[in-house]
Amino acid sequence: MGAGGDDTGQLHADSELDAADVHHPLHLPWQTLSALATETGYAFRHTFTESSVSTTGHVQQGSQYRTSPHGIRKAAEPDKILVESGQVSAVESEASSPTLSSAHLKAVEEDMSRVARKILTTDASTEVVLRFNFMSARESRAALLCVVASIIAGAGVLITEFVRKMETGHKPYNIRSTAIYKWNVAVGSACWLLVTGMLVTFGWGVLDAVRHHKHWRHRQRRNVTLIMLEGVLQWFNLLFYVIPNGILLANPCYVNSGTWFWFGFARWTCWNTIFMLFLVHAYSTLVWKLPKGVTSTVSAAAIEHGFQSPEGHSKLVMDGPWILLWPCLLIWPWFEAVVGFGWIHNALYQDGPAQCESSRDSYSSSLVTCSIDRATEITVDIIVASAVLYFVITYALLLSKLKGYRRKPYTSVQVGLVYNTLQLWLRLAVMTFLMLCIVLLWLINPGWCPSQQFSWLGLMPMQIVMTATTAVLCYAATPNTPQEHVAASSVWLQEFAWTEADKPVKLEARSMMAPNDPTLARQPIFCFQTMMNLLYWSCFVYDHARMSPSARASKGPSEQQEKSQERLQGTAYTARTTLTLETAMSLYHLTESHSFWEIEQDTRCLIGSGNNTVVVAFRGTASMKNALADLQAWRIAHPPIRGQTWLGTRPLVHVGFLKSWLAGGFKAKVVNRVLEAVQQCRQTCKSHAPTTVFVTGHSLGGALATLAAHDIRKQLLDNKQSNTKVVCYTFAAPRTGNHAFAREYNAMVPDTWSIINDQDVVTREGKMLFLYKRPGQRVILNAAGHMMVRPTHMEASVQKSTGGQSVRQHMLTNYIHAVLAVVLAQFTGLGFLDGMEGVIRLAEASPWIKGLLATQMGMSLPEMHAFCQWDPASRSEPTLPGAHMPSKGFWLVKRPTAASTAAAPSVAGRLMHKISCQLPRASLSLTRSSDGV
Repeated sequence: MGAGGDDTGQLHADSELDAADVHHPLHLPWQTLSALATETGYAFRHTFTESSVSTTGHVQQGSQYRTSPHGIRKAAEPDKILVESGQVSAVESEASSPTLSSAHLKAVEEDMSRVARKILTTDASTEVVLRFNFMSARESRAALLCVVASIIAGAGVLITEFVRKMETGHKPYNIRSTAIYKWNVAVGSACWLLVTGMLVTFGWGVLDAVRHHKHWRHRQRRNVTLIMLEGVLQWFNLLFYVIPNGILLANPCYVNSGTWFWFGFARWTCWNTIFMLFLVHAYSTLVWKLPKGVTSTVSAAAIEHGFQSPEGHSKLVMDGPWILLWPCLLIWPWFEAVVGFGWIHNALYQDGPAQCESSRDSYSSSLVTCSIDRATEITVDIIVASAVLYFVITYALLLSKLKGYRRKPYTSVQVGLVYNTLQLWLRLAVMTFLMLCIVLLWLINPGWCPSQQFSWLGLMPMQIVMTATTAVLCYAATPNTPQEHVAASSVWLQEFAWTEADKPVKLEARSMMAPNDPTLARQPIFCFQTMMNLLYWSCFVYDHARMSPSARASKGPSEQQEKSQERLQGTAYTARTTLTLETAMSLYHLTESHSFWEIEQDTRCLIGSGNNTVVVAFRGTASMKNALADLQAWRIAHPPIRGQTWLGTRPLVHVGFLKSWLAGGFKAKVVNRVLEAVQQCRQTCKSHAPTTVFVTGHSLGGALATLAAHDIRKQLLDNKQSNTKVVCYTFAAPRTGNHAFAREYNAMVPDTWSIINDQDVVTREGKMLFLYKRPGQRVILNAAGHMMVRPTHMEASVQKSTGGQSVRQHMLTNYIHAVLAVVLAQFTGLGFLDGMEGVIRLAEASPWIKGLLATQMGMSLPEMHAFCQWDPASRSEPTLPGAHMPSKGFWLVKRPTAASTAAAPSVAGRLMHKISCQLPRASLSLTRSSDGV
């Protein structure tokens, strides 16, 4: 429709914006600080008080937690979260069919059997289960927050010490100055108490498991042993850090004494052993094979007999005897010998303490000069080189292991991938701080007194970071018996339906396996077919037919206000893609479409309706006006204004997104059209099934879809149409509002899914500390064919590549490529347990998907049926013969077709698709199939 719209909608939109601007929390500096402090405080409180429904769902490879579906304790009914006048409950349950046919019952039984294979393999009452396997979202956030806080604190201390060193320079050192000793004792004692508490908790958990005679799997026992050793070494490391500083605080005469250097030697010995354990952890994850023609001190038969790898899994080094770890010991003696030489060289020729005691008054009032000889410089350089060698090997081994995981199905390596990525992060933090401490506090002017103080009295930044990483690992590795319903919940939360017809089957199977878990029963379920259908709409809306701005502006006011209703017959569209309105409408058997265009903010929307279904698709960033709206990242109160800013209960949203949604009465027109379509569906549809409103969009369109889904649902409730379901699937959508808005949104539209393509910079960034919060659930997929439905906080955190976010992966072309990669992965050995059957059902349920797979990916339905029926052992190849990925941008045409007199060239074609990828000219030509693909 035109940009103008009716006067009522325009005035209503202006009043909403004006009301929001009056209470804008960021107009004044003090209001800015107050809002930021309130949001930060609330987010911190929310981290430790939120429900633990979202568990990690991690299970050990080869064995998982078992629970009885009939013996689950019933959870307390959560309080209902009321929005505004108390109309909306916390979450809507998706009702399943009251009566199921025999085919459905069979499908339910098969689905229950498949999920049971994930759950019913380990009895937590007789076998050890580590806390890492079932960490709640609250625990995961707290653990990662502890590490981040330690890094920030360590960086602050490092900068402070370096500035102090540069200010002091080569001046003589006054031993009366005890400030550094006090700080070292205070910080070291706090770290020592924290490690002590974690070791006590860790040890108590281990003793409790032993006392109850629980069975330890070999990999569990090996990992727990290594982490326990690491914790004990850090405990002694901190002890050797606090004691010398305490001695010097009591008696400054021990500066540069043999005691000073002896404790330094003990502390560097602990560091050497800790670094060796880093290497042991990484080396233990390698697949073990006895090299041909290589003899060993232990016979091959004895080594093979000593392996205790889980059935069906590769033999890792950690599955074998300890002697296989001997390569990790090669650096340790060399490092220790160099440290020992430095201690002997510096400690045996010190007579300062004797002179100090004989003439305390005169000595204590004098200044101590510092110097360093060539032998000590070489010693320190060798220590640094040895530490770097440790780190390079450890880092290379962990990276190699993580790359190997990418060639395997995600579900089979979920635990190992998350655990090893966490290890890589923690080790990298310690390695980085050690290098920074050595470079800044020693290698820069090593002859200065502060350099010798920091190196021999202890590196405080290193101790802070190492303490946090040790505490997190000890907490995660503590044996713990989870609640009975956690195992089933963690598995079911990450289940999804391949087709929309599978959703009732999934919901029925879930209710039967976890009948007494009301929280789980209200959780929505992700649907792959819905995602592909709405992805088609999100693509098509970019190049949907519209009139040019000049032509639109030349028309009269009455013509500007007229809705541009389009029927299936004779619909014109901009033919820059092979996507058609006919195909988009056929996905849900729709009969009517309406297009809306707001010129001021250049916001576009396409609405299709019919057959008890309404689809609302918003176009993403495709013009300079859209880009300017994206950049207006400050926040504004979401109208109508409610809640209190200082309590963190006022919903705030991105001002650019809100303006795009409200400008020109755009919101009123879209919402009113949706309400009309819902009413028409009820009048024309003979069945009593509830009407479903699907809202979707890519990038900016995803943000608008979020705002629209919220307002549509609210308006439906106000009109007493609560049985109409609102479902929102967004692609590459940025965060729209703050924590208060996300809570309110999740209560109103729980069936919301944010699809994220790997390291998409727009979805990965934009959090701005605690200012923005993503509503709904996440689905992360990548070009390797991996898909994580509702990933846990720990999973999503470790999957995020620091500094490796990609603008290219934000493009719609790459989202299509990633979705199709998931489909192809089901026939390449990287898929889910029911992946092949799911793709077959998907092709049978959707003609356009069937045509897409056959014409673009070489995956015809008969070939998929035949391949699925083959016995895995008899297959000549692990992949479907002839199956391949389509070329990127296959859905674009080489050149526009004959231009319609009413159609203008597509801005999206020039902006979005040209940026996304440079394609060969031959690959852009595609013949339209009978299915409109």
